[in-house]
Amino acid sequence: MTVIEMIRSATTGEDATARRPDVRALGGGAATALAGWCVTVVLVLLAGLAVPRASAGVGEVLGAGSLLWLVLGGARLHIGEGVLALTPLLGPLLLVLAARTGARRLLPEAPDLRLQGAWLGGYAGVGLLAALLGLLSPVGPGWLSLLLPLVALPALGLALAHGLPEPLLERWDQAPLSLRRGLLPGAKGAAALLVLGAALVVVATLIHIGRVAHIQSELDAGIFGGLLLVVLQIGLLPNLGIWALSLAAGPGFATTGGAMTTWSGAETGLLPMVPVLAAQPQPGDLPWVTHLLVLLPLLVGGLVGRWALAEVPRLAPTQTKLAAVLAAVVVAALGVVLLDALGGGSIGAVRLSDIGAPALPLLLALLVELALGALAVAARDWWQLRR
Repeated sequence: MTVIEMIRSATTGEDATARRPDVRALGGGAATALAGWCVTVVLVLLAGLAVPRASAGVGEVLGAGSLLWLVLGGARLHIGEGVLALTPLLGPLLLVLAARTGARRLLPEAPDLRLQGAWLGGYAGVGLLAALLGLLSPVGPGWLSLLLPLVALPALGLALAHGLPEPLLERWDQAPLSLRRGLLPGAKGAAALLVLGAALVVVATLIHIGRVAHIQSELDAGIFGGLLLVVLQIGLLPNLGIWALSLAAGPGFATTGGAMTTWSGAETGLLPMVPVLAAQPQPGDLPWVTHLLVLLPLLVGGLVGRWALAEVPRLAPTQTKLAAVLAAVVVAALGVVLLDALGGGSIGAVRLSDIGAPALPLLLALLVELALGALAVAARDWWQLRR
């Protein structure tokens, strides 16, 4: 049964037409959340049955599956004195798309705020039940962090399905024109940066595929468990892409215990048992060509500048063009850093409590490098018009 079929079957029946619209909306939100939860729990259950050394009971597996569904949406988990804050960034994307599908199919074409609120309430209600099921596992959810997977992500899916509420649209119309012009180019720039970072990870993985395969085999997760591990690592590709992007931009990234990998070299450190992390540079000095990676954010900055200028009339004043270009640069840099914050940077305590890209240095580096590339394109545009 597909996710769409599960959503449909949860709301069909002879008495569906007799329900009140708000009750149907409530049930639609609950069915949407339940579909995603079921898919995740079934995968975890199958993996638990397939792993040769697994000893967890059904209750613990249900709890782990429920927590995994919440983690995919950005929730944080408490593990003893540490925090698991590592969300595969493909997870929120998939959950938003699932919420969009459920909202489009299970709500009227133009639902009012009351129906949208009922749909969100049904979604959040199932999510809270999943969080309670998560208490069956040895770890527990961070309750405040549940606002992201249970409210923010379904609300975004709802907005994609039926548009923003009228008050928000009015506020957006009152925003500075430069920001409105720079939003889409900046979003495209952030996406381009992520793609380049992910490409660096893929190249590094192919170069060191032997080390990665060795760690994968040492985990002895079985066929299905190994397949699920590969899927989770694919979900982590955007996260690791941000790490690689931080290396290209200059700040670098940390593995464990403060061990940094930067242009100058890689420091030794205990690696988490995630096979793809074996593709990172080995401890020691890195070749001088590593510095050339800075050309990547500079090139993306040029693209951002070009896209931003396309949003402005050709003969507009230079100040207007610069305002749109700089707004796009800020949106692109902030977009990457916000995604980095969503992805998190902790998988435990002590040496595993702080890994990944440093947010503030990465933001400053991207602002400078993107701005240099974008302003170079803006200067070329000004020169062509002056001639």
